[in-house]
Amino acid sequence: MESLVNEKKQLFPSVEITPSWKQFVVNELPLIIPCLVAITAAGIEGVPYAKIIFWVGVILLIVLTYKLFYMLKIKYIITSQQIIYIHGVIGHTADYMELYRVVDYRQHSSPQQQIMGLKTITLYTGDRSSPVFNMIGIDRNFHIIEEIRERVEYNKQRKGIYEFTNR
Repeated sequence: MESLVNEKKQLFPSVEITPSWKQFVVNELPLIIPCLVAITAAGIEGVPYAKIIFWVGVILLIVLTYKLFYMLKIKYIITSQQIIYIHGVIGHTADYMELYRVVDYRQHSSPQQQIMGLKTITLYTGDRSSPVFNMIGIDRNFHIIEEIRERVEYNKQRKGIYEFTNR
């Protein structure tokens, strides 16, 4: 039994992925621009309501800072049997998804992601808590779907799970 466990560890080493900081820019550009405009405009002499504009900019900056820290704390860990999604700034949450539950895959990039060289991997699963699971901000040149697919197929065979379709 121990040799089987060691064989799996050697066959499928754990992979840790973190979203790129560029995904933060893609997600938050609609807030980044007004924040910069507000802080800049508040510094110009003679602008009406300069203090209010400044504080709106500061509040936006605080919100953006929190969202950046949140993005930087995200980890996707792909083990031989599970995908572990760790997220949170103050408190951390770890969501576990068994790989044998993955049914289908999708890789896509929005126009903004294409400019930044990023993609989103979507996994469709039989998992009740996350039937659709998105891995955002993945480098476009990182071919992780093949790695996930191999692990999914291995785990389905190991558990004796077969897919039946109506055709």
